[in-house]
Amino acid sequence: MEPVPTVLVTGFEPFGGNDTNISQRVVNRLQDSHQLVNPWTAHSFPVHVETDVLTVDAEGAQRTAARISSGEGWDAILHVGLCESCDVPRLERLAQDRLHMRIPDNKGRQINDGQLDGKGHRGCWLDLTLWQPDDFPVPFTLSTDAGAYLCNETYHATMRAVCERPSTDPVPSPVLFLHLPGETKLSVEQGVAMVESCLAYMLRPYPMAPHHVVAAALSSYGGEVLVGQRSAGEADGLLWEFPGGKCERNESWSMALEREVREELSLDVRAGHPLGSWYRQRGDEAFVIHLIHSSVNHVPPDLALHVHQAVRWLSPNKVPELEWAGRDGEMIAFLAEVFKPTS
Repeated sequence: MEPVPTVLVTGFEPFGGNDTNISQRVVNRLQDSHQLVNPWTAHSFPVHVETDVLTVDAEGAQRTAARISSGEGWDAILHVGLCESCDVPRLERLAQDRLHMRIPDNKGRQINDGQLDGKGHRGCWLDLTLWQPDDFPVPFTLSTDAGAYLCNETYHATMRAVCERPSTDPVPSPVLFLHLPGETKLSVEQGVAMVESCLAYMLRPYPMAPHHVVAAALSSYGGEVLVGQRSAGEADGLLWEFPGGKCERNESWSMALEREVREELSLDVRAGHPLGSWYRQRGDEAFVIHLIHSSVNHVPPDLALHVHQAVRWLSPNKVPELEWAGRDGEMIAFLAEVFKPTS
């Protein structure tokens, strides 16, 4: 029998003069066992939910990350927070490397125009574009801006911690942030159902078991990214892509990325952190491509090409007409949407 997955769901205490916080009320309804519905098969499966209500301060923002660093782990982590300006729930695809607090936290801390670790924004290990609205109790939106307050700080810290934890799995357990509107726009019961639908997708994220593929978002100092054109005899021949390849057995995402780029381009790169994930099917196989922010100390003017016939440095904001492999065109458009070139 398949083991029952265990997930962590967190909410927050009230803040900013509010007497209640919908995320706290929702989380308090969730502790213990639940039956979820697989979104691809409609079969039910059990899950054990552990809950934690976080304090609205620096300690609360780091608490889940600290638990991960001390050795605790879950099959999925869902952070839930209040978005007072939202009309519907919002799923956050990205945690920004930014702290800009419009009001003090509950211990009086207020930081403006700060960075969280200075290493950049972090995307989740999930393809949220696959999530079907009909499987959820209320409409929702996808977002690439989790704000710059405690919600974003918590999300960024947790994703950093799961990536830093040693593992031989291809990718870490999924982490997601769900913003809920206030109780004048969403009931606690609807919030609970929304969390359960999110957990079902987080634990059963794809219609087919995929190969995990890592792709390098290798940036120049001018903010351009490196892409390559596959050689005619290769799979996806003559199409453009981010360099990378499949994770091998017992190989983590970072190890796979560094190996693949070395094999394809004879470059020694350093894997940084995820920016986003994109699922695709080709024939009877499925793949999920994880775009990884990567760095390199030096790029020679003439790269050694082993599976590509050409490479180009492209600004995500000025992409010429190219024929892309799979969903790589969506990936570079995503970079243009959420990342500004650095100088």
